[in-house]
Amino acid sequence: MLALEGITKYYKEIKAVDGVSFTVRQGEFLGLVGPNGSGKSTLMRIMLGIAKPTAGQVLFNGQPLDEATWRELRRRIGYMPERVSFYENLTGMETLRLFAKVKKSKVDKTVERMLPRDVLERKVGSYSKGMRQRLNLIQALLAEPEILILDEPTSGLDPMAIAEFYRILDEIRQERLLTVILSSHILAEVEGRADRVAIMKDGNLKAIGSLRSLYRQLELPLKVFITLKNKDPLLEQLLNLEGATGLTYRNGYLIADVPSGNKLKVLSSLMEQKERFEDISITEPSLEEVFFGIN
Repeated sequence: MLALEGITKYYKEIKAVDGVSFTVRQGEFLGLVGPNGSGKSTLMRIMLGIAKPTAGQVLFNGQPLDEATWRELRRRIGYMPERVSFYENLTGMETLRLFAKVKKSKVDKTVERMLPRDVLERKVGSYSKGMRQRLNLIQALLAEPEILILDEPTSGLDPMAIAEFYRILDEIRQERLLTVILSSHILAEVEGRADRVAIMKDGNLKAIGSLRSLYRQLELPLKVFITLKNKDPLLEQLLNLEGATGLTYRNGYLIADVPSGNKLKVLSSLMEQKERFEDISITEPSLEEVFFGIN
């Protein structure tokens, strides 16, 4: 759908993005993750046509973009910047009508499920951070865009507001086909929500793929937790024979790192000794482990 080919961007002598290439698939949720200053926002500005790359090109449906096709693409994109300035003396509804006029669209009643009517009738100057971010999301969704670009959308929100933000986004994606590109430096937020993640560091794209494909690519181990009442040398020996490492006892668990390819063998061997333990669980590597495992 949307493809970046060899995107490089300089700001004077500073190289913000260095030869980045990837494709965003129609209907997917792509998480663009990395620390502040890694080039995420620059890439988003280039995808929006706000900034021009120093080298490389952006393609839409396989075609390079010119001025005319950029204008057409912008009509299909909804953008939620990290920070947006609203007119404090306008109500929420007046603000949305102003954005709708600019976008040549309209404000329908579905906005009330994101902000109640009594909130929409209040002046924006009285809004909390969470309310402002919802208003920001609503303006991005006016005109029913095909692509939604979200730049650090939950920055500064408390856990309840973050959960509500993603609940609303999930509902919208269930109702219609929507491609989402979301940047964040908070890895735990993207984990479990994005179909794929693109990991940026120092202006470079270090890896892109599903979380599972990335940890397999990096050969990161699974973590096994065995609930025990006492230390068990036999289970330790069994795990060692199956390639487990880092065996340790903590809070009533025998914990070990197991190569992902040995998962079924380890489970089979442990189940032959099931009378020796109370329970077992296996966790896959987190996005944080993937991030720090990539150089």
